Amino acid sequence: MADNPGRPLLNPVLRFTKDPKPEGVSGGGKTAKGIKTDRLAEQRSALAAQFSELSEHALETPRFNGHAIIYAAMFDDSLAPTWTPSDLFQHDRGARLVAPFRAGYLVEIEADQLASYARLVRRTEAAKDQVDVSRVESVRFLDDGDAAGHRSLDEVWKAAPETEDGRAFVIWLMPLKNRDAAEHLLQTFSSLRDGVIEAPPPLLETMGDALNASVPAVMRRSLRAAAAAGDRLNLAMREYRQNRRARTTVILPSRRALGQLVASGAVLRIEPVQPITSTSPGEGREPDRPLPRDMSGLPIVGVVDGGLTASSYKSAEAWKAPALVKDAAADAKHGNRVTSLIVQGHDWNNKLTLPQLYCQIGTVQAVAKKGSSSFVDPQEFITYLDGVMTANPDTRVWNFSLNQQESCQLDSVSPLGHDIALLARKHDVLPIISIGNKPGDRLQPPADCEAAITVGGRLHGADGTPAGDCPVSHCGPGPSSMLKPDLSHFSHVRALGGSLIKGSSFATALTSPLAAHTMARLREASPDLVKALLLHNADGHGFDPALGFGTPGAATLPWECRPGFVTLQWTASLRPGAAYYWELPIPQSLRETGKLKGLGALTAILNPHPMVTDYAGPNYFSIRLATALQFHRGDKFHNLLGSLDTDKITEQEARAIDHKWSPIRHHEREFRSVGFDGDTLRVYARIYARDLYQYGYGSMDEAPEMDTVFVLSLGTGEKDDDVYNQLRDQLGAFVETATIETDIDIENDGE
Repeated sequence: MADNPGRPLLNPVLRFTKDPKPEGVSGGGKTAKGIKTDRLAEQRSALAAQFSELSEHALETPRFNGHAIIYAAMFDDSLAPTWTPSDLFQHDRGARLVAPFRAGYLVEIEADQLASYARLVRRTEAAKDQVDVSRVESVRFLDDGDAAGHRSLDEVWKAAPETEDGRAFVIWLMPLKNRDAAEHLLQTFSSLRDGVIEAPPPLLETMGDALNASVPAVMRRSLRAAAAAGDRLNLAMREYRQNRRARTTVILPSRRALGQLVASGAVLRIEPVQPITSTSPGEGREPDRPLPRDMSGLPIVGVVDGGLTASSYKSAEAWKAPALVKDAAADAKHGNRVTSLIVQGHDWNNKLTLPQLYCQIGTVQAVAKKGSSSFVDPQEFITYLDGVMTANPDTRVWNFSLNQQESCQLDSVSPLGHDIALLARKHDVLPIISIGNKPGDRLQPPADCEAAITVGGRLHGADGTPAGDCPVSHCGPGPSSMLKPDLSHFSHVRALGGSLIKGSSFATALTSPLAAHTMARLREASPDLVKALLLHNADGHGFDPALGFGTPGAATLPWECRPGFVTLQWTASLRPGAAYYWELPIPQSLRETGKLKGLGALTAILNPHPMVTDYAGPNYFSIRLATALQFHRGDKFHNLLGSLDTDKITEQEARAIDHKWSPIRHHEREFRSVGFDGDTLRVYARIYARDLYQYGYGSMDEAPEMDTVFVLSLGTGEKDDDVYNQLRDQLGAFVETATIETDIDIENDGE
């Protein structure tokens, strides 16, 4: 990889190889202290009356093998996982928690047990039951509005795109625990095919002719396998039978059919299908510097966009997938511009502070022009991408300068954002996704993809350095505690065509080359590690809803240490129910005055899969990470870098202030005259879990280990302080260079 000509090579990031010291943590449980005594009597009476009413109307609500679904809403002070009402709703009482829902939980309950629950909540003397009774605010059956979210069925119908046979919707089948109840639900759903719902065309049906001998064999086999999957509703039913959860696209011929589907009780959630579009505008001169003569050794970025028609960039095309969107409908203008920025964005914008990093591209023509009649079904889009990624395993970074036009809901993750996260985790790739452009209220799908780097726009100053908020780009934060955008970059730039263009698409295209080169530079690179290094290298000081964690610096690249600093990175598999510690010696430069003095930053990213649920709303993440850099003083350790003590504030405050359930933790601080004892610091990490019943786990011990990456920087910022070599020498065999040594000279035609 080519570094900026004339720029001195800096110290590479170091990989820390020391194993942590795990320590068991004693867990709490419900006791009489957890009873809200001031409202227990009131709630006994209220819930008893509500259960009695539910029992009287049980025959009027959808039931599956005698099982009904109720919504148990929690009081605001009882939303923490500690107060999950799992003791009240037990299997041996004919009830089971199914999933988090809104401000409470869905409960699958035997309808003939509703009257018994009315007596139970009024009379129970068990402390754990009383805790739950005092913290459950209300119980009720679900209604049409629950499936439609925050809109009426009329609004949902009007918002859905039209097809030849009706309108297209995404549905989630109601998750049921009981096997016989689940089978009854499938029978009900299957019966709706008689005039109420229709299956969309089989996946990739229209691509058959394009998968000819001109397509590389691996890609052809991969896409043909997806195209052979068959009827989509049958696929969804098969998945539901295996996992008790499924999502699919359906076609509804009329507004009446929409009402019938929702009234069946078979659907937990229904949304209009959202088209996938790009954001466009331009004209002008070619860049002054031509492309390198030989690009074969450069990293490849998969460009999921409107295709590539510009002949000037064909030499940078490492591979090309069969088109999902036909040439006449594809947004080639947008695809060409995004491609030009990924391949040589620094040449087009040579007055901006951008690293000189060229890239190859893989072309994925999958985005139609705005206003085109060509409709890309997101489910088909994901199936297509799955095949293309399977065929190109060496392409580790994928650029998505595209969005759906409806804003993300703040209390639930979009289907497209979730599906791209699943693809990213399956194929071990890093998506770089635009946050979307105004108009609209907030970020647009798939900007809420947890596995991605979501990029927002940013202005530049007169000197070409990052400046203020972009007036075109959307802002965050994302749903379910996500800190989105992750990064921001220049969004008012020049690209193929030459004139000034603006939008988050182009900020995204400038971020992808840096991610691709970082991936190529690192030993045992992972997408989360690359993401952590880019966030760690950004110029923000904490999270900003418009700028994310900032813009990665150009003077110091993510795989390098800033002058006067040392940066360590490592990966660990952590299990819930234990605290983990890594000890580090304190470099002499930080302790010369007898007290700690310097700057520090700690970034950690948790891979939350498989413990995520796409229909769990605010509880999308069932796992979270707490981490801190600690020093010893007196008889205990204190946080030098770290988050709030979330046990001392409410769940709502912890989510709003500390973003408690975000999979990203980033802490930085300048510290001066901090008294300490001993010769070491330690990094602390602990995994917490919730909603274990969704995954069939009975206790924390059954939850899987979760992969987490860490990046830690310490230093004084003074170039003469040799913090880097001090810590490297102190760690000795427990540290090694994190980068791959390469020395590739880039020669340009005409130079």
